[in-house]
Amino acid sequence: MTSIHPMQTSIRLARPNEYPAAIRVLTRAFTQDPAFNWYGGVKQAVPHYESNSADTVKTMRNLRYFQEAVLKMTVISGGYVVVVVVPNGTKGIQQPGEEKEMIIGVTLWLKPGQSLDLGILDIIRSGGLKALWGWGFMGLKRVFLDFTPAVERSLEKGPFRVDATNQACPGICSLMMKDGFTRTTPKPVHLEATKARTRDIYAHFGFEVDEEHQFGVGSVDENGIRARGEKATGYPEWVMTKWNYTS
Repeated sequence: MTSIHPMQTSIRLARPNEYPAAIRVLTRAFTQDPAFNWYGGVKQAVPHYESNSADTVKTMRNLRYFQEAVLKMTVISGGYVVVVVVPNGTKGIQQPGEEKEMIIGVTLWLKPGQSLDLGILDIIRSGGLKALWGWGFMGLKRVFLDFTPAVERSLEKGPFRVDATNQACPGICSLMMKDGFTRTTPKPVHLEATKARTRDIYAHFGFEVDEEHQFGVGSVDENGIRARGEKATGYPEWVMTKWNYTS
């Protein structure tokens, strides 16, 4: 991973014409996420190198559909799409095209009282049905019957919610969090972590664990990949809230 000094970066609201690039960043960021592996019934982890295998193509396509839907639903709900950018070509990082800036980090924020519980027309507009259809019946069950009720209690506390982040480079996560906190009113901030590493990163910013859940026990391993027997431990998910934050 290329190291980028924070002084080379800037953070701002994404422009509508940048949404496709933001979706690509989010898709890459969550390729190894246990929750999305579980939702999609992934049989084999997406490799870190380029792969054209049928399973990888399917996994990435469905993940892209989902990230596109979540970003659009955030916009429809009146939330924020925030991006971290660097000049195109910084330290050898080059993006095709004539864009002067390249997106390296994305956060989606929902305001207090907002949620992604939209009407059917807005879900269709966002592409949400396409995303869920790609995961099939079992994916729908995992999202709406297994995962959602388990975290609903925390959502009812009315926090300002961070729906997605991409820790693209050292220091970028700190930049995105501090920016997000300046956009909030004095209310709690909610998110979920699916790996001990990200849980510890969020704890560094003052998030506390409200609840811990173990999803997919008996069907997936700790990475959300299909498994059997002793390996089918399920993966942990920590519901976390920052109650008394400063920027």
